[in-house]
Amino acid sequence: MLTETHPSRRRSAGAAPWALATAVSGAVANLLLVLFFLLARPFRDVPNEFTWLGTANDIAVVVQFATAVPVTLALRHRLPGTRPVRVATAAAVVGMAAVVVLQLLLIAGVLDFDLQVLLVSAAFLAVYAWVLTASSAAHRAGTLPKPVTRLGLLVGASYPLGVVIVAPGLLFPWGSLAQLAFAVPGIVFGSLGWLALPVWPWLLARLVFGMSTPDPGNLHEERTS
Repeated sequence: MLTETHPSRRRSAGAAPWALATAVSGAVANLLLVLFFLLARPFRDVPNEFTWLGTANDIAVVVQFATAVPVTLALRHRLPGTRPVRVATAAAVVGMAAVVVLQLLLIAGVLDFDLQVLLVSAAFLAVYAWVLTASSAAHRAGTLPKPVTRLGLLVGASYPLGVVIVAPGLLFPWGSLAQLAFAVPGIVFGSLGWLALPVWPWLLARLVFGMSTPDPGNLHEERTS
């Protein structure tokens, strides 16, 4: 007879709706961003009837990262309690809060777009570093399902890798072939990671927080005679 709930499950109870909200709002944000570049054509610097897609994307990103905070706090109870995991978790929460504040300042017209993009990009690094660190630690310890950790490793590494590839290109003249040789693959890696990010919390909602059956590896901890 089950008479006790494993502490990590009890502490993360109720996180599934937050993870699902993060996944859905992130997917919506991605769709709006793609449509914005296709229809509003921002690089032409000529406003048209589709420019509202940019603001809609900003609002969706606010929801995406605001709902990601409780997911991050809940997931820490399913991860090994190592120092790197604790530091990465704290940095991720700060980064997510920063993204929310910076997006709201941009929407309100208080913050310049160029500065906001730079600051948000730095905050994104903290979030992706957490996804990578958490997935790596959980993969080694076996505390999360393998589909979750494998995707987390890929997604978590993609954005930082894109930044590392793009960075040397900044040493070359703007728009030069040498710069494009770094920028194009870096942007591709980073974009793939950004587009795939909502899938990770969706897997968390389904395979981690939404589990209705005990983890076979912890049966001996959850059962009492």
